[in-house]
Amino acid sequence: MRILLFTTVLLFNYMFSFCQNITGNWQGNIEVNGQQIPIVFHFYKDSSGKTEGKWDSPTQNAKNLPCSDILIKNDSVMIGLKIISGFYEGKFISADSIAGMWHQGKGQLALNITKISNDGAFEQPKRPQTPKPPFNYDVKDVIYSNTDNTMHYGATFTKPFLSPKESAINKKYTAVLLITGSGKQDRDENIFDHKPFAVIADYLTKRGIAVLRVDDRGMGQTTGDFDTSSSEDFAKDVEAGIKYLQSRKDVNSKHIGLIGHSEGGMIAPMVAARDKDVAFVVMLAGTGVPGATINDYQNVLPMENAGMNEVIIQKFIALHHALTDAATFFVNTDDYKNEVSKIYYDWKKKQSPETLDALIKGTDEQVVSSLQNRYSSFHSKWWKFFLIHDPAKYLEKLSVPVLALNGEKDIQVDPKINLPAIEAALKKSTSKKYKTVELPGLNHLFQHCKKCTFEEYGELEETFAPEALKIMGDWIEEVVKK
Repeated sequence: MRILLFTTVLLFNYMFSFCQNITGNWQGNIEVNGQQIPIVFHFYKDSSGKTEGKWDSPTQNAKNLPCSDILIKNDSVMIGLKIISGFYEGKFISADSIAGMWHQGKGQLALNITKISNDGAFEQPKRPQTPKPPFNYDVKDVIYSNTDNTMHYGATFTKPFLSPKESAINKKYTAVLLITGSGKQDRDENIFDHKPFAVIADYLTKRGIAVLRVDDRGMGQTTGDFDTSSSEDFAKDVEAGIKYLQSRKDVNSKHIGLIGHSEGGMIAPMVAARDKDVAFVVMLAGTGVPGATINDYQNVLPMENAGMNEVIIQKFIALHHALTDAATFFVNTDDYKNEVSKIYYDWKKKQSPETLDALIKGTDEQVVSSLQNRYSSFHSKWWKFFLIHDPAKYLEKLSVPVLALNGEKDIQVDPKINLPAIEAALKKSTSKKYKTVELPGLNHLFQHCKKCTFEEYGELEETFAPEALKIMGDWIEEVVKK
């Protein structure tokens, strides 16, 4: 997962304070064939001050394996694993959390690591909600293709076991397709060893609803290039999943719904607005305001939490907008870098000493270099689409039932601005049944949170709040009966 949905936290003082502090012990899990394999890194400074490291794979009895090279630049980390002909690459999302990918041979697996305070002894995170076999329903891994056979998708399909009577009448189930949030994710939407989509599928299947959950492009058994794709491309992947469900004899083709989380909650209405085969939509922390507004919010929130006043925040946002525009406009790398430098120095000339003291830590050369690196991500097809995308245009075109859920403590998709925007758009639609719900005490992942920070996602044992599951299940059953 692009762990922080659409997030570009660009506070210079925040960035420079933690981005190179990797010394210590870090742990995380990679998943291979359904099994969790823990990885523990140990980073330290040698006598010359150079960062060195070793890593363990405790379940494979492999300890103190050398890290061949360790490169840290701004918030990016690259760790060479020459002994296995691989490497690990990731990005800091907080001082104690790195989101990244484990590369070995031609394969890659998600590996998010967090800093641990003990001596490196690995403790398996407790995830009591993660479903474990044997299952009391039918589970099948499937592979299907899009209509022109250019994409192939790896997925898991679950459905209730059929009774003899149901088998005799060829019972057809209501089915939902789960759509992951932003960033390359597997079919379980694995994040910090949480598997929210596996939990949702388990719950709904036990309630009599079939569920299809799918690997993202370039992840697991799904083909395609994730990095050169946008939400528009991912919407086409969802349409391929709908066609697959329609091809199954055990699925009621008139009762196929979409459940999308985060970016998936934005994509679901896009698909439903043009695909009349979608029967209903559930938006989990989906967006109701334009992407640029979401991005502004995710930059402003850390500054507000840091106690910065509104004047300083708006000064930063002005710089942020100028840099974003440059990154999306300039194609040539040299032209882009020159423009970033010009924007920064022009902006700096107009700022008060108080603003500069609050926002800038480091030399001008360091700041310019950092901005050039960080804003280069806005060159991507994904960002260019997201920043101008207005979800309201699609919500207004819907004619099917819609349920929109948001956690009250969501710091990535603010319920205070998104839920009202979703409801306002749906009022303009022809949908006869829609509902928006703000769930008290829940974060972006629908966990009951205490600190309600990004890094707490991995600290919490709960994967998905039971009340959110129940609301979804009850609502779907009600919609289908009517």
